[in-house]
Amino acid sequence: MSKSIHWPVVLLCFFAVLLDGFDTAALSFTIPTLSHEWGSAPAAFTLPLVLTNIGVVVGYLAAGYVGARMKARSVVLTGVLIFAGATVLTAAILHLKSMPVFAATRLVTGLGLGLVLPAGVSLATKHSAEGRRELVSVAVTLGLASGSSLGGFFGGKLLHSVGSAGVFYVAGLAPLVLAAVMAMVLPAREPAVASTAKQEAKVSRLFGPGLRLPTSLIWAFSFLIFITAYVLISWVPTLLTGYGFAAGKAPLGLAFLTLGGIAGGLVLIPLAARIGIARALILMPAIGAVCMVLVATVPVGETVLFLLLAGAGFGVTAGQIGQLTLAVSIYPASTRTTGVGWAAALGRIGSIVGPGVAGLLLALALSAQTIVLATAVPVLVAIACAVGLRRVRAQAERERDGALVRSR
Repeated sequence: MSKSIHWPVVLLCFFAVLLDGFDTAALSFTIPTLSHEWGSAPAAFTLPLVLTNIGVVVGYLAAGYVGARMKARSVVLTGVLIFAGATVLTAAILHLKSMPVFAATRLVTGLGLGLVLPAGVSLATKHSAEGRRELVSVAVTLGLASGSSLGGFFGGKLLHSVGSAGVFYVAGLAPLVLAAVMAMVLPAREPAVASTAKQEAKVSRLFGPGLRLPTSLIWAFSFLIFITAYVLISWVPTLLTGYGFAAGKAPLGLAFLTLGGIAGGLVLIPLAARIGIARALILMPAIGAVCMVLVATVPVGETVLFLLLAGAGFGVTAGQIGQLTLAVSIYPASTRTTGVGWAAALGRIGSIVGPGVAGLLLALALSAQTIVLATAVPVLVAIACAVGLRRVRAQAERERDGALVRSR
C-alpha cells in the first residue's frame, strides 16, 4: 500500500455517502409539504421514515455478508444504483398519494443506502496508508452530515423551485451520474477476498474472551445515540413548525443541526487524539445534551435556537462517528470489520426506534418542546455507557501492563 491517500477514491466514496445523507434529508424536509399536499398529519409519515431505516439496517448487515464475497468497489456501485433507482421511483409515484407505495419505495431506498456507507469506508481505507485510515474513515463518514446539511440549507429553495416530486428526482438522478463516474474512475483491481473472510465475519467472534462487555456497551451506545440523532434528523423541520416556523423556513433548523454535526466530526479527530476516543465520547455528547435541554426549556430567539440546534448536532453527530472509531480501537484486526458493521447496524436500529417513538408522541399531540426534552434522555444513558467503556479499557490496560511487569 502506498504511503499516501488515493484521493480520487476517497472523494468518490465521500460523495456517495454525501448523496446518501442528502437522500435521507430529502425525506425529512419534504414531510411538512407532503403533509399539506396529501391532507395527512405529519405523524402519518412515520411508516416511510421507519421503513427507510429498516432497509438501512438490513443493508448494513448485508454489506458484511456481501463484502466477504465481492469486492468493495462492486458493493459501493450496487448500493448507489439501488438507492438512486428507488429514489427516482419514489418521485414517480408521489402523485398517487399512497402511503403504502411510498413506504415500499423507501424500504428499497434504505437497502441501497445501507450498502454504501460500510462499503465506501472499506474501499476508501483500502486505498489509503495504514496511518491515515482513521482520518479517511472519519472523512468519508462525514459525508452523511454534509449531505444532510446541504438538504437543510437548500431544501426550502429546492421545494419552492421543483416541488416535492422534483426533490426526489434530484436526489435520485444525482447518484446515477455519480455511479457512472465511479464506474470509470474507481480502480478495477483490488486485493482478492481472503479465504478466511467468511469465518472472520461471524458475529460470535465479538463475544470472545475480553470482548463480551465492551461489545455490549458499544452496541448500547450506538443504539442510544442514533435514537436521538435520527429523531432530530427526521423530525426537526416538523418540530420547528411547533415553534412557530413556516414550513419553508423550518429546513434551516436541519441545516444548522447538520452543520454542527460536521463541526463535531472535525473536532472529534484532534480531540480523540489528545484525550482518547472514550473521553471524547463522554464530553462531546454531553455538550449536545445540554444544548437540547436548553432548546426544550428556555425561550430564545430564532438565531439562538438555530445555534443551539447546531450545538446539539455537534455533540450527537460526534457520538455517531465516534462509535465506529471506538469499535476500531477495541476489536482486533481479525474481527474489526464485523465489529464496526454490527455497531453501525445497532445504531441504525436505534434510528428506526427513535423516529417511530417521536411519531407516536406527535400523534399524541405532545408539544415540540416536550419531545425535544425526551430526546435528550438517550444521550445521557449513552454517556454512561461511554464511561463504562473507558473503565473497561483502563482496567484491561492495567492488567496488560501488570502482565508485562511480571514477565520481566
